[in-house]
Amino acid sequence: MKPILFHDIDGVLFGEYDGAFQLRPGVNAWLEWAFEHFEVVWLTSWDQEKVKAFLTVTYNAHLLHQFQIANWTNYAQKNVWLVEAMTRLGERDVFWIDDEAVPLEDIEAIRVNPKGAHELVAVQAQLDQLLGFLHDN
Repeated sequence: MKPILFHDIDGVLFGEYDGAFQLRPGVNAWLEWAFEHFEVVWLTSWDQEKVKAFLTVTYNAHLLHQFQIANWTNYAQKNVWLVEAMTRLGERDVFWIDDEAVPLEDIEAIRVNPKGAHELVAVQAQLDQLLGFLHDN
């Protein structure tokens, strides 16, 4: 069973660089890698239809058959929802990438820098290292 990756959009797939807030380079390669290694669950303020439209217009519609989105917006913060969600996830390995991620028990939270063009490369390197640690134990 793949580990779960709770995935934000703004500040992760989009970042501020070259004087504008824009889509980061390598998003398609990133999404392919993420969906190959994780069960991706979108944890974003974007509504479901906008996330699906984003995947479609970025030529990632083939990932829609794996589409999952967290229904967290009735909570004050994502981290409050995540703590509660962990009680339903059992022994799964759980990761969270977000530009506002905070440390949480039993969750590998990676705070993505919202600035810079190549943050997805850094996040992938961190996740690769963590996945390697999981497989070694």
